[in-house]
Amino acid sequence: MAKYKVVITDREYEDIDNELRILQELGDVEVLDYQLRDEDQVIEIAKDCDALIIQYAKATKEVIGALEHCKVIAKYAIGIDGIDIAEATKKGICVTNVNDYCADEVSTHAAAMLLDTVRRTQEFNARVKAGEWYRMGIKIPSLKHSVIGVISFGRIARAYIDKIKPFCDQIWVFDKFVPEKDMAAYGVLPKSLEEILSGADYISIHAPLTEETRHMFDKEAFKMMKPSASIINVARGALIKEEDLIWALQNQEIAFAALDVLETEPPQKDSPLLQMDNVMITPHTAWYSTASQKKLQSTVAEDVVRVLQGKIPGNLVNRELASLFEAEK
Repeated sequence: MAKYKVVITDREYEDIDNELRILQELGDVEVLDYQLRDEDQVIEIAKDCDALIIQYAKATKEVIGALEHCKVIAKYAIGIDGIDIAEATKKGICVTNVNDYCADEVSTHAAAMLLDTVRRTQEFNARVKAGEWYRMGIKIPSLKHSVIGVISFGRIARAYIDKIKPFCDQIWVFDKFVPEKDMAAYGVLPKSLEEILSGADYISIHAPLTEETRHMFDKEAFKMMKPSASIINVARGALIKEEDLIWALQNQEIAFAALDVLETEPPQKDSPLLQMDNVMITPHTAWYSTASQKKLQSTVAEDVVRVLQGKIPGNLVNRELASLFEAEK
């Protein structure tokens, strides 16, 4: 029996070469690679592991309660929804994520969605290929004179703002955790959520998913938005209440939605979103480039190695457990 057992519940990557190479630093290690997400199956394969690596599988209270001597739960993601942090902390299990692997990719994807939403390049391309060279019929506003609303002022939101600044004169930002003077110093206008909902022409969501932010865009929020407004979401699907978004699009409460994330992924085949001309969907790929994927997979493994070697991981989520590690020089 190996000294360390590392279980990977699920992944969407072609191989785990990076992980295997890095985990070999532990010496006597067994790495078990699965494609399982069911809670009972996860408990069965992970109950005696030393480290648990997950992507879409949930580390619920029940899963964590069944872990006999696990030291770390590492997630292939920035977001940590799906992990019972309180239960992990109670059991002394470190939770890690990957904080800084895709800010450029996600912000670029959001900017691309904004530009396509405004300029309608996909729609014009389809019309030309259908033989409609001369037909316009699409009213395109000036992006320069439009108001762009940004929800959150974190790393990705700031990278997005940097990319769209040359195109837009007015960028409004809502983030109640950031002093208004800091946002103003960045060259944007701090606004309340209500002001952005009622005044922005395009709203780009970059907030984390918490109990407070879940369904922050619901029927009441959509009612406050301009009928001509568009919404872009590259953050977390559940920030938008999907049934209310469908209602808003069907009833012309808003004009357009560009979505890289959905509340239900993949969407049901009969989802109205898949049939709507005023919806653009990409399959949760905003994070992706070959470089970001390599960093994502490597960072997860590096943090597992650090924890099992008695060192504090670089992306410790439950900071209360930092005291478990000796001070490092």
